[in-house]
Amino acid sequence: MTDTWSQRWSRRGKLAASGSTASRVPPPGMISFVFGDPDVPSLPLEDMAQAAEYLAEHNRRDALAYQNAIQGDELNASLAEKLARDQGIHVSPEQIFVSHGASAGLSLLCDMVLDPGDVVLADAPAWMGATNMFRLAGAEVIGVPLDDDGVDPARVEAVLDDLARQGRKPKFFYTIPTFQNPKGVELSLERRQALAKLADERELLIVEDDAYVDLRFSGEPKPTLFSLSQGGNVIFSGTLSKTIAAGLRLGYLVGPADVMATMARGAVDTLRNTYTAALADWYLRSGKLEAHIVELREIYREKCERMLAALEREMPEGTSWTRPNGGFFIWLTLPEGVDAVELLPAAREAGVDYIPGTAFYSDGSGRGNLRLSYSGVTLEQIDEGIARLAKVTRAALAKAEAPAD
Repeated sequence: MTDTWSQRWSRRGKLAASGSTASRVPPPGMISFVFGDPDVPSLPLEDMAQAAEYLAEHNRRDALAYQNAIQGDELNASLAEKLARDQGIHVSPEQIFVSHGASAGLSLLCDMVLDPGDVVLADAPAWMGATNMFRLAGAEVIGVPLDDDGVDPARVEAVLDDLARQGRKPKFFYTIPTFQNPKGVELSLERRQALAKLADERELLIVEDDAYVDLRFSGEPKPTLFSLSQGGNVIFSGTLSKTIAAGLRLGYLVGPADVMATMARGAVDTLRNTYTAALADWYLRSGKLEAHIVELREIYREKCERMLAALEREMPEGTSWTRPNGGFFIWLTLPEGVDAVELLPAAREAGVDYIPGTAFYSDGSGRGNLRLSYSGVTLEQIDEGIARLAKVTRAALAKAEAPAD
């Protein structure tokens, strides 16, 4: 990058320029556990072709025309039916804002509510895509630690009290309560109830990211924070990327109708992708999604169990990991003395890739952790990739335990 462009960047541009973007296509021979990508062979290509044929046969030229981002159209109505059926969220179509993927909806929310210097609370560790957005908006991100039952509402309240003593209040708390990214854990029912109550009592806005809520393959479903809140203090973020197709780029936010309408007016692009919205609407109305989700749950259950078995078989003593009931991710804790950041070059040289835990913290924590995604790799790649990871981990552990000269 030239010095001239370095001088042109805004504060946000300078933050973006300091980062990098990894390729989603690994080099030949590399087994990548990096990205939480859907299982490609399961993508419903034939169903999407059938949806396209339907639009053509029924002269749906409106699917190729301009359409405002929020009109209460067919897709909004179909999403409202799905939310009521699957998540116990009862809203009108006007309470749903459809975006170009869930990330675009979250980015718009940042644009609409965050000013430089604002405070945002987030899970710790948290999905770095979200925390990067918050920092690009100029916000200070304060992490609230997670355990195996998710975030502790008492810890959230303690942070609120500490900020109140400073005369500050967070704009919102960002959390993934179900199959959290990166840890794979889920918020317990008791904590969901307590967190929703806390949000109502303290007028704390919660941004509930439930990208993986449909992908439960074990355990009992739990109510959303949105459905538990009595004061309208939760914005629900959903996506069709994990269940239909990421390439459709369709996500959605759910909240009060006037708030969603304001969000739509504030978007840089006030128009929606009408064609992919029409494809998704046909898919939801056809009844095919329910059967497809059943298939996906089985696919990800098998992959998760395969990775858990490989970890149990291959990894050295002192290693531990989470055991998710759904979603895409396992959070690994390395043996004492092994650093995930320092281990990464050796792992890549051995042909396996992952994301060190430091990427998911705002304070540099997580050097002893790493995230593994099982969703986009084959069963055979899981076996081989974990074997490679175990080999370099054992070598690093032996070096750490060797007596100093």
